[in-house]
Amino acid sequence: MTVSARRFGSQGYGMLLAEVGLPPGADIDRASLGRLLDSWTISRYELQPDRIVFYLWSSDAEGGKFSFRFTPRYSIRAKAAPAKLVDYYNPDLSAVLAPQTFTVSAAPKR
Repeated sequence: MTVSARRFGSQGYGMLLAEVGLPPGADIDRASLGRLLDSWTISRYELQPDRIVFYLWSSDAEGGKFSFRFTPRYSIRAKAAPAKLVDYYNPDLSAVLAPQTFTVSAAPKR
């Protein structure tokens, strides 16, 4: 999954919280999250049952883009929690995206 986060309403440096909704039964690839931490792309993350919250330091209004991986555990058609981006120091500046629908079907048997 790819996350693109950009600051609005401020041209300077600051922290953003990016909440990314996950489909039910998603196994998160912790190695991909570890690489984001090691490269300072994210400052930290909190893994919750239905979402991941990323803490990002944005050096300018241009923002950034990063990816992480997850694997579904079973076939499903479900909506994830909505995605949300919040300026940590000014929570009135936020954006919410509608929940994504995930459809996972079983691989055909050979």
